[in-house]
Amino acid sequence: MEISQRQLEKIRIISAFRKYTRLGLSSTKLSPFDAYERIRGVCKDIETANDLLAVYDTMRFLKILGKTEVIKAVHAVYFDTLRRKPKKNEISSRVIRYAYDNYCDERTVYRQLEYARRIYKLIREKI
Repeated sequence: MEISQRQLEKIRIISAFRKYTRLGLSSTKLSPFDAYERIRGVCKDIETANDLLAVYDTMRFLKILGKTEVIKAVHAVYFDTLRRKPKKNEISSRVIRYAYDNYCDERTVYRQLEYARRIYKLIREKI
């Protein structure tokens, strides 16, 4: 079974969001300068640093746009503090739980996550 280019890109984006959380950047209110310094101190290679900066900028951009529902969905699904490898179907079970807790449809949550991933992709291409 071969993985398509789109699926690989989706996996890379989700792993960037998870790494951002693992480093403790999602739970704190950081100024841009503090975030850049913290990312620079943690990352050894430029690609990882650019991925984390793109996640930071994505979350800031969503906040500026007033997309609080998208931010909440990203936090609920991607920003859970995980110190282990993700389990099979973990994201889908989180989507179902978030949809149930917030009285919305699962498709809406997936659209919100797709919106955040698209913004990430646009920002990442510009870095």
